[in-house]
Amino acid sequence: MSELFHEYETVIIVRPDLDDADTIAIIEKFEVILKDRGGHLLLRDDWGKRKMAYAIQNHQKGHYVLLNHLSPAEIVAELERNIRNEDRVIRFMTVLMDRAVDVPDRLEKAAEVRAQRAAEAKARAEEEARRAAEAAERGDYDDDDDDDDDDDDNDHASAD
Repeated sequence: MSELFHEYETVIIVRPDLDDADTIAIIEKFEVILKDRGGHLLLRDDWGKRKMAYAIQNHQKGHYVLLNHLSPAEIVAELERNIRNEDRVIRFMTVLMDRAVDVPDRLEKAAEVRAQRAAEAKARAEEEARRAAEAAERGDYDDDDDDDDDDDDNDHASAD
């Protein structure tokens, strides 16, 4: 009998004082554990550094990463064991999203979502580049944001 694959989401909060390379290395270590044991990573979504609702281990912020994956329950237990052993992880939570998933169908849907996100990111980058080029043509250089405020600051200083 073949193993049943379930769909899970694991949110991992990494210490905010680590640089991005360290954070990516930690997350990639967890991805390797998942893949080496037969799981399938559907999506990695880096949410970046966010303020937490309350301080955890004296940290007000944390670097959030979402891993959406397909795996049997045994692999999730091993993944969570490794996450618990990683000192640089502040907190994590794994949620069962769906039971007994059709793996090939779900992998195909995940590939479509990744392609759509990549196309949206490319379109956003092209739009930003277009806007920057238009601003450069018009001569809208915004090197000093405080030009207007400098005169106001001096007026208030002399009034005291």
